[in-house]
Amino acid sequence: MNVIDLLLYELDHTYNQDDWYSPIKLALTDLTVEQATWKLDNGGMNSIWEISAHLLYYKERLLFRLQGKKVEYASNNQDTFAFEGNSQADWNALVNKIHEVNQSLSEQIKNLSETDLEKGTSKFSLLKHINGVIRHDAHHAGQIIMIRKLQGAWPVHQENADLQR
Repeated sequence: MNVIDLLLYELDHTYNQDDWYSPIKLALTDLTVEQATWKLDNGGMNSIWEISAHLLYYKERLLFRLQGKKVEYASNNQDTFAFEGNSQADWNALVNKIHEVNQSLSEQIKNLSETDLEKGTSKFSLLKHINGVIRHDAHHAGQIIMIRKLQGAWPVHQENADLQR
């Protein structure tokens, strides 16, 4: 397995495949807007919607870089958790956007060469950037699942997630 294939495998398993840990796609399945915006009473934890907006933000930055677009970042990480909307339609649109961006990332990575991975147009090589976003997804998938467990909304049955196998 070459490095590109390994990155695609990891991206797919972090997003689509229920394997060693549950993927983002499953973690975001069947959520109501109330569940997506729910927070603990102490307010010390981000909501699933905030975490999802944060994930989308960094996935889009990677996609823009892969597409050769200029990438700008928020002045601080906390700003990346902000989201727009408050309806079920808004929440569903965010989840759909995450799905679309993840698919586009996969398509862009397929077109890379191993030489491309060493290019550095930011403080990280492309390889480290891609790998970082994959690990970032795994980290936040765990947070989303923990929130769902606190809500009594986990586990989600795999057949509901329409996961690719």
